[in-house]
Amino acid sequence: MLDWLILGAGVHGLHAAACLRSQGARLRLLDPNPRPLSEWDRRAELLGMSHLRSPIDQDIDVGQLSLHHFAEAQPRLEPGAFSGPCRAPSLALFRRHVAWIRDRLGLDALLERGVARSVELVEGGVRVESEEGSLRARRLILAIGRPRTQVPAWAEGIGGAALHVFDGGFDHGSPGGAAVVVGGGLSAVQLALRWARARPGETTLVCRRPPSIAELDAAPRWARQRWSWRFANFSLAGRMAILDSEVRRGSVPSQAAARLARAQRSGRLRVVFGEVSSARKEGGELLLSIDHHGALRCRRLALATGFARGFDGVPLFEGLAQTLGLERGPWGMPLLDGALRWHPRIHVLGAAASLSLGPLAANIAGARLASGRLASMGPS
Repeated sequence: MLDWLILGAGVHGLHAAACLRSQGARLRLLDPNPRPLSEWDRRAELLGMSHLRSPIDQDIDVGQLSLHHFAEAQPRLEPGAFSGPCRAPSLALFRRHVAWIRDRLGLDALLERGVARSVELVEGGVRVESEEGSLRARRLILAIGRPRTQVPAWAEGIGGAALHVFDGGFDHGSPGGAAVVVGGGLSAVQLALRWARARPGETTLVCRRPPSIAELDAAPRWARQRWSWRFANFSLAGRMAILDSEVRRGSVPSQAAARLARAQRSGRLRVVFGEVSSARKEGGELLLSIDHHGALRCRRLALATGFARGFDGVPLFEGLAQTLGLERGPWGMPLLDGALRWHPRIHVLGAAASLSLGPLAANIAGARLASGRLASMGPS
């Protein structure tokens, strides 16, 4: 029997694996992708991401400031290795650092490919069944990320979820003609800029209002353990109010906003402020009706409208809650204890732990907060 089984090999699962591996734990990661961080890498490449939004002091290694020391040890760094006032690392530097961590700790060898079909308690632990067989562990970590994209009702009749940039069926190729990106946050801006570079003058970004400028998703204080604990001590209603007010949805860092402004001025990218009210197919094109702007035609449409906020209807969470009688809060999120336990043998990380960790739960900062919780409280 393993000491730990981690469902999900993204940022949160990989950081947890690094921390537990460094402590000598016997563990495995269960993920459908061929290597850790595959889905994260796919999304970064699709968006044309050049830099992370997370600052240099937030990485997936075990120790503090690992990425900083790694960068200093490089014989030469490429120009633009860091960006903005938070010194956000370039995607290339971050990937090299992750590869170094994976190699140093042997994390790739711990990956089992598969999707968890069922979870049940067994004597001394849990058993997880996947299409590849079963795995048994004393403790389970759910680190599966946000499972559902947010798709506007008007898009259902013209492609629905497959139009969302984070859907597995989304077309990765550059557009072959007029293109529209709908969304108001960083992902929408990144994709629109990437398409505008490929097809200057043929891409339009549609957003409700000008993106607000913020270097991080939430104030830096929420990346500190003491603020995370403080958050967890508020009432449930208080925590919900903080999440609503502190998470900077639809914001972009200053350098991304500057690139957007330059693309507009040069005519490479058009930005329309409004809301799509309806859409239909007309011949080989899509016709979008936009409030106060009339109709907009395109041959390619991308939704960068984020993820559904909650975990209602997610089979794994629904099954565990019903089978084991586990408590859930607003948006179907698990209600966890101080060690992020939903059950004495089941811990939850990432966005699903937002009601325990605070506004940065879904980010790299949240992964580090979670490992601190696991280490400080210890599993029962």
